[in-house]
Parts: sequence; structure tokens; C-alpha cells
Amino acid sequence: MEHLQHQIIEELEFLKAFSKIGLESLFSLKGLRIYASSREDLARDYLDEIYIEFNSTLDGYLFEVYEPRQVEEKKKVIALDTSSVRLAESSNGVIISIKGAIVVRDIDNSISIQTLGPFLFYVNKINFKYILREYSELIQYSSRYDFYLNAQRALTELLERRMQEYIVEKSKDSIILFDGCLVANNFNHYKNLLEKILRIAQENRNIIIAFSKTSFIQVSGAYLQSIHIEEEPPYIIDLTTTLKHYCNYEVRTLGRICLARLSAGSLGYRVDVPIKSDIPTFFGLLLKSDPLIYGYPETLILAHDYSTFTRLDIITLQTMLKKMDVELLYPEYVRDILFQPVDGDYR
Repeated sequence: MEHLQHQIIEELEFLKAFSKIGLESLFSLKGLRIYASSREDLARDYLDEIYIEFNSTLDGYLFEVYEPRQVEEKKKVIALDTSSVRLAESSNGVIISIKGAIVVRDIDNSISIQTLGPFLFYVNKINFKYILREYSELIQYSSRYDFYLNAQRALTELLERRMQEYIVEKSKDSIILFDGCLVANNFNHYKNLLEKILRIAQENRNIIIAFSKTSFIQVSGAYLQSIHIEEEPPYIIDLTTTLKHYCNYEVRTLGRICLARLSAGSLGYRVDVPIKSDIPTFFGLLLKSDPLIYGYPETLILAHDYSTFTRLDIITLQTMLKKMDVELLYPEYVRDILFQPVDGDYR
């Protein structure tokens, strides 16, 4: 990897309000006693996708297969990703931290990495509408646990959409890689923002490609990633025509849904592109501009890695909370006590 430049941006213009609201929410933490989250709850992946299952092979459905077009042109590649953790929770609220990364591979193959955050928020049922604003409509819950999950999801979505909006406005003639799908639920603000992002990207001649690491779509009981056809990779299967008959009224698809297998022996990935996309050219430019690792763009892998919370990040954030006079309580886990070695640390 040539000319790796690591930049940590403490504050960007579009994040000022986001950061300020997070800091304001922490004022009420002083003197609070709260349980540290279990390891299984620290990080979660969210997927805005409906469950779709085909009862036969692809042969029974309408689809198109494309090969990436051979091109000589290279483009700048920009990849974005976010992650979040629930650090602690109580009957009153939850402490959430969010982190983002933007990775840019220039035409000369140099790479820059911008890390955004981590940002800390204390969310409860009193302040969540103020913190999340339009995204508070995503908070629908029947239990305390649902509230935790939806608050974490909404904050992560908010940061990710703002990052995407910022990049498509500032960039021109670039390939921009999203993590996830080009779908939106029926909440008006969420849908309108994604539509705005795609419209601005098109106006600035940017190519949007969204990769999903997982997918709920199944064909004859097999998940989409494991589906093969007789063609040799690289190839892209456009499933949009078939899938539109299965779309759930709660989810609106804003792009074309494809299965992309871009290198021999690699996994297949669900990939979404805008409706008016030249699929062979889009993927030809991607293959020319960014190396693949197991059929997945390297810049998007780096964005995932730099946005992911490490164990050291968690310890550092918990130490910060303790310095804010927050008492963290550590529940004992029966599984750890029973099954870890007697000389091991079960916390």
C-alpha cells in the first residue's frame, strides 16, 4: 500500500452540532450508577433489508448478467463506514459511542484516512427526541431493550447519512462506496435524505456503489452470497426486476439490487447501485481503480477497520466515564464463571 497517510480529524463543519449535542447529553451523567454492557452487546451491525426467499433456482426468475467493461480510466475512490457501541445502560438510559471513517484512494494510489469520533451520547426517553431530531421517529419500542437498540441504530444512521451527504457534495467524478443497501423505510425524513444524497451524487457525476457484507435474500434455501452461475467471475447479476415483486411496503428500494462476484473463488455480495446506472462501466471503473480482497474493495475494508471500536477504545471510553464521576457496575456472567479456565479473568 503506497503513501498511507493517516489523518484524525477532530471536528468537521458538518459535525459541530452533532458533537455539541453529544457533549450536552453527558452533563446529566455525574454521579450516575450504571451497568457496563455485555461483550455481546457492544457492537451491532444493522441491515435495512427485507427477508426474501425464492423457492426455486434463479432459472425461474428474470435477471440479467453483466461483465465489467474493460476501461483504461481510473477514478478517485472514497469509502465510508460507521460503527457504534453501547458502553453502559440502566433502567433510565443508555450510553452510546459512535465512530466513523472516510478512506480516500487517489488516482496516484495514495491513501488518506479520516477518523471521525468517537462521539459519546447519553440517551434516555426524555432527551432522545432532542438528540435525534428527525431521526427520533425511528425510535419505536415495546421494551427497554428495544429502546437501547433503536437509539443506537438511529444515532449510527444519523452519522452515516451526514457523512454520505457531506462526501457527495464535496466530491466530483469519483467512485463513492457505501456500506449497506440503498433502501429506506417509509419515514419521510430518512427516505428524503437518501434520495437527496443520490441526486447530488448524480449531479456531481459521482458513482455510488453500496456493498453489503450480509444479506437476508435466499434462493432455494441458500443465502445470496453463496449463489453461483456457470459464468466465470467477474460478473454482476441484476435481480431488480425479480425482487420488486417481493418488496415490503415498509421498505422502499432506491436502487438496483445485484449479486456481484468480482474475483474467482471469492464470496458474492449484495451490491446496490442507483437506478440509472451503467452497471458494466461502473464495475469496470471500480476494478481499475481499487484492489479487491476476496472480491471486496480494499478501501471499504479499511473504512470498516478504522471505524470499528477496538477493545482499547472501549477501555479508554469507560475510563473517561469514570473520570466524569460515573460508577460503572460489572455484572457477573454465569457462562464465563462456569466455562472459562479457573485462573482466567471472567470480566
